[in-house]
Amino acid sequence: MKTIKNILEIIWTAWCLLSATLIIAINFPLIYLFISIWGEKESSIVDYYLRLCCRLILISWGIRMIFRKDPKVDFSKAYIYVANHRSYLDVFIAVLGIKSYKRFLGKAEVFDWPVIGFLANRLGHIPVKRQSHNDREESFQKIMQVAKSNTSLFLCPEGAIFMNDKLLNEMRNGAFRVAIESNLPIVAISMINAGELFPPHRLRIRPGISVNYLSAPIETEMLTLNDLDTLRDKVKGVFLKNMSKHYPSGKYPIEFEPNKYKESVYLDTHKKS
Repeated sequence: MKTIKNILEIIWTAWCLLSATLIIAINFPLIYLFISIWGEKESSIVDYYLRLCCRLILISWGIRMIFRKDPKVDFSKAYIYVANHRSYLDVFIAVLGIKSYKRFLGKAEVFDWPVIGFLANRLGHIPVKRQSHNDREESFQKIMQVAKSNTSLFLCPEGAIFMNDKLLNEMRNGAFRVAIESNLPIVAISMINAGELFPPHRLRIRPGISVNYLSAPIETEMLTLNDLDTLRDKVKGVFLKNMSKHYPSGKYPIEFEPNKYKESVYLDTHKKS
């Protein structure tokens, strides 16, 4: 039975990769045209079209997204969106769930990839380097520049996809420092089931449903850097409250032995920043 399941998953994943390639190839000329016109400028047309492409890809993958947004979230305003990080599907969730212009952080290597790297560079997303303190500080200053321009950012404070069954891993202070220094509210996005639908440790794409909660904005205007820990703990509480509804055992469902893998699927993100 397990062998049949694996074979079916491989066939489905092959279909998913093929369908995504076709959708991107068909739509890329129009995306390129939009980007050539607007470049890094904030554009609702570019953002809307990218959401449309992501939606088409997920439909072909058999993945349904459910978003439960707090009514206080106003997409005409800028926020620091933070999310738990369990899957490469997380980017799709952010693109679809945040219905306004936003910028992403990504590993610097991603910006050298064909197509994806081109889009990331031309749309003004931010490459992050963590090799040294100077690299991390340079990346932080770029992030602050975007935040202070009143532009929304999407960040994953865990920094990596960790190979364990914890509901939430230790979160770095960077995202919360950005929110406080820019005076932008935080919206926490609790992503459920993404890791099961698109596991990080192997190339498998599965049909199913992902439920995603967008919290009420958490204000930072009256906070100082002395409040970093308090703010981080408050956001952590939001994540755990939502995840506990779906994972009452207090553990994230995984189908592998964590000890057989490195702690993280990324090799250079173990240092705190």
